[in-house]
Amino acid sequence: MGDGDDGQLLRHAASGDEAATGALVRLYVRRATLLARQLIGDQDDAEDIVAEAFVIALERAATFRTGEPVGPWLYGIVRRVAARYHRRGVRRRGLLARWWPERRIEADSSHGAELQDTLDRLARIARELPEMQRQCFALVVRDGLNIGEVATMFGIAPSTVRQHVYRARATIRAQWNA
Repeated sequence: MGDGDDGQLLRHAASGDEAATGALVRLYVRRATLLARQLIGDQDDAEDIVAEAFVIALERAATFRTGEPVGPWLYGIVRRVAARYHRRGVRRRGLLARWWPERRIEADSSHGAELQDTLDRLARIARELPEMQRQCFALVVRDGLNIGEVATMFGIAPSTVRQHVYRARATIRAQWNA
């Protein structure tokens, strides 16, 4: 479906056409959820963020510029909603730490110790990556999105996504073998 068709779908969905709304959601929900999960780190929150982003998109469909692609516009909404969720989560964690300092999150012990050590080591290395390298790497390598989709999500060139993924892989290899 071309970008012009996406714009038509958005307009029809905003006017109450349930079939158009369903088609629009099916077209973008997976990538939007992957982006939100990458930004927030929690699947449940990511789904809430995407649901809110679709509601906002339908409410603001009149502001959508005809002829522009819907994807980058929608992903921008997802990024803004995710940023708001992140700020809210930081405040909540700060309050919980202040009021209930004895509350600790337990690590999942259902995996074997060796696998958990490997995952912990990889997570430590990934946390040290620059933000965009970490996000691009996770979306391309872990979630299986193509370079073009990730570029659209962040509003950057595909070559920039390739560069982020390449540098992330190089850093992980170097740290792993160190």
